[in-house]
Amino acid sequence: MTDYKNLGLLLHSIEGINRTLALKELLQKSMEAASIVMDTEASSLMMLDKVTGHLNVSLPTGPVQKEIRGFTIPKDKGVAGWVINNNKSYYSNNVTESSLFWQDISSEFETKNIICTSLNDVDGEPVGVIQAINRKNNNPFNDEDVKVFEVLAEIISTAIARAKDHDILINELEERNLQISETHHRLKNNLSTISALIELEMPTVKEQRAIGLFKETSSRLRSVANLHTLLYKDQVSNGIQLKAYLNDVIQNVVKIYSDENKKIIVHQNLCDIDLETNRALLCGLTLNELLVNAFKHAFVNRKEGEINISTRNIANERLVLCVTDNGVGTEYSKIAEKGLFIADSFASRLGTEVKQIIVENTSSAFEVEFVL
Repeated sequence: MTDYKNLGLLLHSIEGINRTLALKELLQKSMEAASIVMDTEASSLMMLDKVTGHLNVSLPTGPVQKEIRGFTIPKDKGVAGWVINNNKSYYSNNVTESSLFWQDISSEFETKNIICTSLNDVDGEPVGVIQAINRKNNNPFNDEDVKVFEVLAEIISTAIARAKDHDILINELEERNLQISETHHRLKNNLSTISALIELEMPTVKEQRAIGLFKETSSRLRSVANLHTLLYKDQVSNGIQLKAYLNDVIQNVVKIYSDENKKIIVHQNLCDIDLETNRALLCGLTLNELLVNAFKHAFVNRKEGEINISTRNIANERLVLCVTDNGVGTEYSKIAEKGLFIADSFASRLGTEVKQIIVENTSSAFEVEFVL
C-alpha cells in the first residue's frame, strides 16, 4: 500500500512538472518523478509513432539510459505494447513469468518488476506510455501504486499537451513577428525611396516655395521611415527607444536643411526612455516640425546659429520636449505662432499643445509636455 511519504513525493513531483513549459525539460522532470514516486531503479517514457504504431524510447532514466534511448518496440510486443493497445495500466512483480514480457532491451539490465500506464491526449487516446522498473529493496508493486502512477501519468499528459500548445504559440508568435518585421522593413524602404526621389528632384526646381515644400515632405517621410527602421531592428520590445528615434529625426532634418553658406549647430540632450510606438511617432513628427521651422525661419540673414533640443522625463509620468535657438527672436516668434499649426496638430494627438516659452539665453523656445 502506498504510504503518505510517496503521496508527498507525488505532490512535490507534480508541482515541479506544472512549473515547466519547455517540452524537453518537462519530459526529463516527468521521468525523474516516475522513479522517485515509485522508488524504482529506472523509468522510461515511450512515445507512439502514429505512422508505424511502434513505440520509441524517448526518454529513459537509469543505468543503461544512453544505450536504450531511441530504441523501437514493435506495437504488438511487450508490456508497453499491451498497455498502449488496451489503454490500461499493468504491473508485474515477476516479469519472467508474465506472458506480456517481451525482452530486456539491454543485455546490461535485467527487468525484475515493472509498472506501466498510458499517456493520453485530451480525447483520451493513448499517445505513449510511462513505466517504472525494478522497485528498490525488492518491494513489490500493488493496486494502490497503480492509482498513484495513473495520477502522475494524467498530470504528465496534461503538461505535455500544455507544453506542445505553448510551443505552437511561440512558433506562431515568431512567425507573426517575422511578418511584422518584414512589413516594417518594406515600409521603411518604400518611404526612404520616395524621400530620396523627392530630394533628387529638388535641384531641378527653381521656385523657392516648391523647394521648401519638397524639403518638408522629405523630412516627414524620413521621420516615419526611421520609426519603421527601429521597429524592424527590435522585434521584441513593444515600444520605441525615444532617444535613438529622435536622434535619427534630428540627423535627417540637419541633412536636408544643411546650407554651405550657413553654420547651424544642433545640440541635443535626450533622455533614455521607451515609448509606445504611436506616441513615439507623434513625438518625432512634432520635433520634426519644430526643427524644420527653426532652420527655415530662426536664422534669416544670419550666417551661423545654434539650436538646442532636449527631453526631460518627469517621474516617469510626463515627458517634456523643448526646442530653443539663438536666432532672430521676436521676428521668428511671430512667424512661428502662425506657422506651427502642423506641429500643434501632432501635439494635440498626444493630448497637449506646443507652447512658446521664455528660456534664459535663448531667442525663442518651444515646449511640448505630454503624459507618458
